[in-house]
Amino acid sequence: MMKGRYVHHDENWNYVVQYIFEFPWAIVDVLDQLEGNYGDLSLQKYSSNVVEKCLQHAGDERRNCIVQELLNDSRIDQIMLDPYGNYVIQAALNNAKGAIHAALMEVIRSQVHVLRTSPYGKKVLSCTSLKK
Repeated sequence: MMKGRYVHHDENWNYVVQYIFEFPWAIVDVLDQLEGNYGDLSLQKYSSNVVEKCLQHAGDERRNCIVQELLNDSRIDQIMLDPYGNYVIQAALNNAKGAIHAALMEVIRSQVHVLRTSPYGKKVLSCTSLKK
C-alpha cells in the first residue's frame, strides 16, 4: 500500500483503498498506513472519503486515535470549514463516542462564531450528532 501522504493525489487509488474496507482483515493495515496523515487527507477531495471510511470502520480505539489526531492538527479550524474536511468532521461526530466525542464537541463549540459564517461550517453545525 502507498503511504497516506501520496494517496490523496490519485483518484483511482482512493477508490481502491475504500474497496479494501470490504475486507475486515485488511482494515488495520490501511489505518496503519494512513496514521499521521489524517489532517492532510481530510482536505483533499478523494482522500477525505477514505478518512470518512476509516472513521466508520475503525474500532473504537483506532477511531479515537483518528479523531485525536484531527483535534491535535493545527488546521482543525480549516478542516471544519473545508468543502471536504467538513464531511470528515461530520463523520467523526457521527462515529465518535464518550470523551473523544465530547472533546470534538468542545472544539466545535469554541468555533461556532466562525462556523456560522461558512456554508461548510454550517454543515458541521447542522450535524445531528452535534445535538446529542
